[in-house]
Amino acid sequence: MIVDHIRNRALYYGLGEDFKKALDYFATVSDAEFEKCNIEIPGTDIVIKCRPMMTKSLSECSFEAHKSHADIHFVAYGRERIGYTDTSKCKEISYDPKSDASALEGTGDLVTLERGYFMITLPDDAHMPCVYVDGPEKLGKMIAKISLERK
Repeated sequence: MIVDHIRNRALYYGLGEDFKKALDYFATVSDAEFEKCNIEIPGTDIVIKCRPMMTKSLSECSFEAHKSHADIHFVAYGRERIGYTDTSKCKEISYDPKSDASALEGTGDLVTLERGYFMITLPDDAHMPCVYVDGPEKLGKMIAKISLERK
């Protein structure tokens, strides 16, 4: 797991061209509210899921992980806490190969992300997004899906 502000994105360009392109895209995002949509970055396999939502209580959220891709969670507006733990400390409840999503049970730590911050999660990183900080609030969340499969 990596957590940082988008102004420091160049530190992570070494992770690969897809990470660079997604992080550079996030650097152009304003804090204006947006509608639910998916954005494809031309010339790549990157899909950015734009998800306006309300944050929820910890008890309403659950851990997930992915086996063949990384996520870059970016906060365009609002703030959230994201649960984090290693997948080895969780029990897999289900796996959907079509969406590459494992539902997990476990406990972990909470990291707060505010406007302009991102979190990169890799296959060993169980994450629980959308947990509220002080109570439910509007969250403008974007998630880049980065394939880790060799082409």
